[in-house]
Amino acid sequence: MSDKQKSDGGESGQTSEGDSRRPEPTNYQLLKRMLAFLKPVWGLAALAALLIVAWVVVEVSAVKMTGAITSAIKDKLVSGTGVSEPFLSAIGKEPLRSIVHMIIILGLLVLVNNFITFLRQVMNTKFTMQMVFYMRSAVYDRLQNVGFTFHDEHSSGALINRALSDLQNVRAFLQMGLLLTIEIIAFVTGYIIAMVTISKWVVLAALLPVPFWLWYILRFGKKMQPAQQAAMKAGDDVVTVLTENVAGVHVVKAFATEGKEVSKYNQAADHWYKRVMHTVKLWRNFAPVIRGIASASHLTMFMLGAMLVVMTAHLPRRVDAAQVDTQPGAVITQPWYLPTYRVEVGDLLVFGAAMGAILSRLQQVNQISDQYQRAIVSARRFFEILDAPSSVPTGTKAPPLPPGPGAVEFNFVSFGYDVNKPVVRDIAFDVPGGSIVALVGPTGAGKTTIMQLLARFYDPQSGQIFIDGMNIKDADLRSVRRAIGFVFQETFLFSDTVANNIRYGNPQSTMGEVEAAARIAQAHDFIGELPQGYDTMLGERGATLSGGQRQRLAIARAIISNPRILVLDDALAAVDPETEHLISRALELVMVDRTVFIIAHRLSTVKAADLVIVLEQGRITQAGTHKELMREPGHYRHIAEVQLAYQEKELLAKAEKKAERAG
Repeated sequence: MSDKQKSDGGESGQTSEGDSRRPEPTNYQLLKRMLAFLKPVWGLAALAALLIVAWVVVEVSAVKMTGAITSAIKDKLVSGTGVSEPFLSAIGKEPLRSIVHMIIILGLLVLVNNFITFLRQVMNTKFTMQMVFYMRSAVYDRLQNVGFTFHDEHSSGALINRALSDLQNVRAFLQMGLLLTIEIIAFVTGYIIAMVTISKWVVLAALLPVPFWLWYILRFGKKMQPAQQAAMKAGDDVVTVLTENVAGVHVVKAFATEGKEVSKYNQAADHWYKRVMHTVKLWRNFAPVIRGIASASHLTMFMLGAMLVVMTAHLPRRVDAAQVDTQPGAVITQPWYLPTYRVEVGDLLVFGAAMGAILSRLQQVNQISDQYQRAIVSARRFFEILDAPSSVPTGTKAPPLPPGPGAVEFNFVSFGYDVNKPVVRDIAFDVPGGSIVALVGPTGAGKTTIMQLLARFYDPQSGQIFIDGMNIKDADLRSVRRAIGFVFQETFLFSDTVANNIRYGNPQSTMGEVEAAARIAQAHDFIGELPQGYDTMLGERGATLSGGQRQRLAIARAIISNPRILVLDDALAAVDPETEHLISRALELVMVDRTVFIIAHRLSTVKAADLVIVLEQGRITQAGTHKELMREPGHYRHIAEVQLAYQEKELLAKAEKKAERAG
């Protein structure tokens, strides 16, 4: 061991993903991180914001123009200076000429408004699609690289719900919430400027309730966030129940527990419904107050505006008042709160339209507030995925494993999924390259855990693991895992062709290599009987194949990756004795110059092993060859005797049945 000193952190007592908890992020920190998603699309976001400002300028100008047209028509009606000439002659003369000009300008403003609206829709679509692409790519990439501990702590249904529903909430806020905020600011600013030019006091009186309005919205948010979080957690539970039921439909039907599953789903759905209805109740109590304040502001503005029209009717028009002010000795005296010019009926129309637009936009603050509360809660859950520790810590430029025959050494390794509850303790063995090693022991003894540690699915709390003389913590993680081929006890196949499922172990492999791997795994014959052979599409998880067929495809997938170490995790348990015999013979060719670890309960598969390691309660209790272990008392010989007695009993039963049929 002198040439393999303990690496830094080897005895740190820390799991690969650490036990430290990050401090809970504040709402402001979450908002900053959400806004960071706009970085890849900042150009589109800026253009969308500019289009909003342009749209508001045109909209306000159109309202002002409508007011001017209304005042001009009213002036001519009141003055009694109607037009008796034919229409075509009259439009070229005052008073119709100025009105017609204003109407033409209004028409042009409407056309420009429609064009800008079209551009906004196109830009918003591009902006949204690109942002969703970046967000989904980020979360999917992270799910591929987070550690196994994270997956152990979160159900697949909860992760799927976060990757879809929570992402959608964050997306909705970034798209609709932010653009709507810009729209509200632009609208309120533009219309306030338009109203202030008429009477600043009316504007101030009408907007007095707004600070209270905003305070009430912020106060509401503090109540809404916990309710939204509880509703989303309940939504996770619903998706989890649904996901498990779909994945385990064969078990459900085999045990005829459809009623029980429906009841479980209804219970989860009912809890979710109650949580959602609680948020609806909070919103129902909140919305009327906001609408009431808006209505009061609108009525106040309209009443004051109408009073101004009446109280300034005797004054000259704004243009005429400006001319009077320039004349020597001409002074128009009015109380400080009234303008020195006439407020026109068209101005009242502008007041009404402006205040209506402002209040309708301010009422959308409710919508933004709701989106914000949802987004903050979702972001907290969403970023939990993005912040999850990577699979295992490794250097940014860690070297790959050196070439070698696949020698493996465990140096007093201890590990537990819970640090305080070790699963394996002081595991120590040295396996030369090209050896066949069998791990034997009762269920829960730690056999699979040891192989997971070898592939760095987890890091041990203490001890070191070496492959071909190099501590796997110091090696590039990909090179470690590519050096090991796994055939798991639970076979997972993708919804893809047979060929692509085999090729998954080596995407660059040729069709000839795929077929060669299938032949070694004794899978070529049954593949040839499938409708499209190697191009046959498999159902989800390979549900259209038998257990033995799925297992043989998994073996072919491991073979084609040409690993220096092959792990068979009870890989022959799902095949019949005849197929097991054929695969075992085929694997003899694969095992040449390759280290093989066999996890098995049936000792018939481990007799040829160079080393048999017996595990009990996470410790190695015996080690040796099959013959050596059969000569000493212990767990291995006990299992062998039990299995031998069972086999003899089966053979005797078959012989008796054969004799009965012969008689």
